[in-house]
Amino acid sequence: MVGSFLAGALTGAAFGWVLYKVGATRYSRVMGMLTLKDTKVMKFAFTTIGVASLAYGLAAAAGVAEAWGLVPRVMPFLGYGHLLGGALFGIGMGVSGLCPGTCVAKFGGRGGGKKYATPAAVLGLVAGVLVYQLVKDRLMSSGIIAENQLPLTLHGVLGLPYAAVALVLAAVMIAVAIAVDRFTHEAVYEPAREKKTPVDWLRGEWSWTASGTAAGLLIVASTAQGGYLGFSGAILAAVGSGTHLLGLDLPIVPRIDADIVWRAALILGVFPGAWLAHLVAIPSKAAVEAPAEKVLDWTAIGTSFGAAATMCVGALIGGGCTTGAFLSAWPTLSIGSFAMALTFFAVSMATSSARAFVLHTYDISAAQALGDRAYD
Repeated sequence: MVGSFLAGALTGAAFGWVLYKVGATRYSRVMGMLTLKDTKVMKFAFTTIGVASLAYGLAAAAGVAEAWGLVPRVMPFLGYGHLLGGALFGIGMGVSGLCPGTCVAKFGGRGGGKKYATPAAVLGLVAGVLVYQLVKDRLMSSGIIAENQLPLTLHGVLGLPYAAVALVLAAVMIAVAIAVDRFTHEAVYEPAREKKTPVDWLRGEWSWTASGTAAGLLIVASTAQGGYLGFSGAILAAVGSGTHLLGLDLPIVPRIDADIVWRAALILGVFPGAWLAHLVAIPSKAAVEAPAEKVLDWTAIGTSFGAAATMCVGALIGGGCTTGAFLSAWPTLSIGSFAMALTFFAVSMATSSARAFVLHTYDISAAQALGDRAYD
């Protein structure tokens, strides 16, 4: 199992690096995406799906997918669980500006203008696993989470070869990313010094194209390892492994095998990956000229904990998070992943827009200004 742990940790570290480099750990970038005021992370996501779909589709078309271990794992259809889970996840994401992977990456990257808010969110993810343990059986017995979970896919419903539909999806996602880039705004955070050398470009914030390509290839590499790059399941595995080591078995993680160890290591690896990215990064010009001091805000700490716990419960009920049910899952053409992701994006966009434009509890311009000074 040592090999599984190392493989998972290195994959998680690489993905944590990418999340930090594209700015997905910035509160302002994620909330900007949800309110359509900064679409860099959106373009990154579409590119990631496009690259992964292209790789899977080409492997399937060439007849080498099975030999190379590139047959992606399909999320089962969970019925109403996708809607309930998606709604809960969307509320948590719309309030916190986080998802499970970016939460840990933000902690590793030491981001945020509020003291202890990000660690509190990480604890909230753990609490979410424990809450899910309490409610899972009730949700299944009530029929909200389907007991007969079938791997329904778009290409299966259409009666078409996987390769053909995957390649079409790849083309559509990349075209959408280009169109979004053409017609929408992306906030620019000027670096403290001009990037001239390849090392400077590596240390600076990455473009959505480079980051999306790297993330898509990491998703495919995870499949080649026999794993699945999804962080809500990874958090479940990590908590289950932790309780197992303490002699307190978690029923929803009945056994600790190589797959569970790989998943647990995946989320653990995100922290040092983002920390290393932060350590070598070129700071923004504003962060050097007028650095923001972190403030202690107990409301922010409580909100972060509650939002992350809600988000984690939703991800586990609905079958995945932004990485597991969107970036990694859409290339598999899972109908369950389409239902889950579309639900949580609709709810999170409605939640964040209500905060910004109706309740006025979120100031987009102020958040972007803080993000420039503190890598929020």
